[in-house]
Amino acid sequence: MKEESIEFQTPDAVFYNPKMNLCRSLSSLAVGALEDEIDVVDAFCATGIRGIRYARENANVKSLTFLDIEEDAIMVARKNAMQNKLTAEFKTGSISRLAFDLMADFVEIDPFGTPSPYITDSLRFFNPKKTAYLSVTATDVAVLCGGKTAPCLKNYHSKPLNNEFTHETGLRIMIKKIAENAAEFNFGITPLVSFSDKHYLKTVIKLKRGADNAFRSMKSLGYVSYDPKTGNRNYGRFPETGDQKKETAMEYAGPLWLGEIHDKEFLEKMKKLNNERNYSEKDEINHMISLFENEVAMPPYYYNIHNLCRIFKTGHVPKMKKLLERLVESGYRAERTHFSRISFKSDAPFDKIREVFQ
Repeated sequence: MKEESIEFQTPDAVFYNPKMNLCRSLSSLAVGALEDEIDVVDAFCATGIRGIRYARENANVKSLTFLDIEEDAIMVARKNAMQNKLTAEFKTGSISRLAFDLMADFVEIDPFGTPSPYITDSLRFFNPKKTAYLSVTATDVAVLCGGKTAPCLKNYHSKPLNNEFTHETGLRIMIKKIAENAAEFNFGITPLVSFSDKHYLKTVIKLKRGADNAFRSMKSLGYVSYDPKTGNRNYGRFPETGDQKKETAMEYAGPLWLGEIHDKEFLEKMKKLNNERNYSEKDEINHMISLFENEVAMPPYYYNIHNLCRIFKTGHVPKMKKLLERLVESGYRAERTHFSRISFKSDAPFDKIREVFQ
């Protein structure tokens, strides 16, 4: 098997998903955009392809450790590392135990399903560190995005919302969970890049130790409110419920992360790196990073054109370009979003959104 420039083995007994190539490429660019030299732990390594790519593609990876509870996975990861002339450590066992024995600057958490039980474990790798990095993937999208409320309350201690901007809500619930757990270790968080694609949600986060940093992160938590009848939405430290007996009744999601989900300067570094590499999905990656840049300093939700047309009963779907131009001409920001091809973000008040549609 070959992924980008890496040749490796993928036996049937060890999981490998070729559809995650884009995720691994974006994540490797994030690793390369870090200013620090880092000791990397690939905590659910399987074939080892993610960790191998990080080390082969980025000069700032100082050391690499592969963890997996399955002996077959560690055997394959060892063979693949040797095939790619990499020196690495290999540990068989649960991250919950190994976290007490190892130190790292960067930990990759990409389990089957929810990452929630492993976030605390991953933070133990950073006990002596003042600065560290955590990369988390969640594939329990149905839970985070409102399809299964009870498991979301159980795993993430938040209420989800199943609506037109549910993928951003789910991503922000996951980041909130990381912020809460990090605060217990006296870390504040800064999401560097975060995205939703296919069947997963992903974030790469910088952690900085200090009680003030942790407290600042906790002040970035809150709620998003949404009225499914009118399409109106809002956000704040507390949920807005309106009058449950009238048209103003609001649903809500949270608590969730209300801060930025990307760092603009970091995105610029990722884009520069991508232009220097020959990834098979180079153009798509550049387009995605440009959409991430659009989302900086925007409200924590987006607008689906088709859903608004249904609510406003417009009888036609306006052209995205024309719609955004009208909002900009009115003095507001309006940008496309990576979350949905038929959606946009804007800082315009909802009354102005409704006005430009009609």
